Amino acid sequence: MTRPTATNFARAPARIGWIVDVQNDFMLPPEQGGRLYVHDLFDGGADRGATQIVPQLVKAVAWMRAHCDAIVYTGDWHEYADAEIGPVAPDPSRGTYPPHCMGLSDDADEREGAFVIPEIRPADPVILPRDAGNDDADRAARRALDERRPVFIQKSRFSVFEGNAATDALLAAFRDRLGAPLEVIMVGVARDVCVKGAVEGMLERRIPVTLVTDATWGLGLESEAESLARWMNDGAALITTRGLELRG
Repeated sequence: MTRPTATNFARAPARIGWIVDVQNDFMLPPEQGGRLYVHDLFDGGADRGATQIVPQLVKAVAWMRAHCDAIVYTGDWHEYADAEIGPVAPDPSRGTYPPHCMGLSDDADEREGAFVIPEIRPADPVILPRDAGNDDADRAARRALDERRPVFIQKSRFSVFEGNAATDALLAAFRDRLGAPLEVIMVGVARDVCVKGAVEGMLERRIPVTLVTDATWGLGLESEAESLARWMNDGAALITTRGLELRG
């Protein structure tokens, strides 16, 4: 990860690569062990799903590692008591889903579903646990920048801002330590759930967001065109992985 010098802090925003929930349970089809594979839930099985975007994720994350000042992964990190877990009668239209990304489970196989896919798995991330506080966030930002390591935010809810109360403090710590306003470049899944929470949360906080459109996938809860149009109207920028590579 590159870091700007003191001479350009005042004139350029600090880039934060933001990688949303690219975890085994979301990214792997059921036959490969994914417990909540991201694909269109309403098209009768025609959608091949999120496995299609893995090459674009690889390209986008490589770009982030070369061009961003910090990289943040987010991930659901569940226990059975969490509000969005519906073990008996899950209903996505009501915001409940089968058990997935059970990072707090006693079962090793269940925990495996919470891990980032191997193609872009961070080797040694700084962990921001889901019960973290402001001091934890400040330490995480300091270690990430000093040691050139990504941060992994564990979260209990769809939105990282609701699922980990220290997310705002982490962003503030990055801004303060980098001495510049932040710009977020975002990829991940699911576009109409956790990516939605991240994009809209950033925009509410007046943090510019660029979404890499071919490195996201959705569940069909909202059409891609509708989501992208609304976010653009609210101030987000859209780019493809090819455009990102040309951006430098």
